[in-house]
Amino acid sequence: MAYHWTLASILSASRVGEKDKRLTLFSRELGKVTAVARGTAVASAKWSTSFEPFSLLYLRLYERSGFFTVVSSEERVVYTGILSSLSKSLKGMAINQLAGCFLEPSSEEPGMFASYVTALSSLNIAANVGEEDRVFLNFSLDILDALGFGLNSLRCERCGEALGDDVFFSTADNAFHCLHCASTGRDILISPELATFLQNRQGSIDEHHVLIGIALALRLLRSAASKLATIQAFEGFAKNAATLFRTNMIENNEESQHEL
Repeated sequence: MAYHWTLASILSASRVGEKDKRLTLFSRELGKVTAVARGTAVASAKWSTSFEPFSLLYLRLYERSGFFTVVSSEERVVYTGILSSLSKSLKGMAINQLAGCFLEPSSEEPGMFASYVTALSSLNIAANVGEEDRVFLNFSLDILDALGFGLNSLRCERCGEALGDDVFFSTADNAFHCLHCASTGRDILISPELATFLQNRQGSIDEHHVLIGIALALRLLRSAASKLATIQAFEGFAKNAATLFRTNMIENNEESQHEL
């Protein structure tokens, strides 16, 4: 039996019985854990509005035999900009779902937690849809980095050479290829601006290329999920994300080696 003080955000919340809520928390100190908040499903409860996604809470949790119960809560940040916008709420849910796919239960992930809080904070103040989409792209790239599949140094999947100006992406293999290894009709040339952004987040890309970047990142995340045996959870998320971000655009590329 133990008590924990932790800073956490709620990835998802569901009702248990008539009075309680089951929370999936992303905790700075504990990682992803499930906790019960007793009595909070009642509208008149003291904490009834606290235990919903898009808020940052300071919680006291009671742990017994691996099960957590919320003892007390203090609201630190409520992302009202996300809560007041349907577009931001949907993208915030996508961020929560993506984090939930790859977080190991009860595994401390301080770097990923920092990226997650940064993503929610940036989404909260985003001024337009383009900025919202860029937040999701940046978080997707952060997840790839945290999983060890980062794009900081792009290399050809076939020959291993570092990729320079001509960067191709294979939609069949979900991998990057150089000019010499690219397959005509199957590999798509990535614009230099997008290739640079994917590697180091520098430079400026327009909304079209942000969406292309999201489509590529989701394909790479699917490959990572397959290798990490989390593909079942990822597929449910990917189906929603494909609709939200129109990630089928690279599937509709009719000309071979057309630049994205």
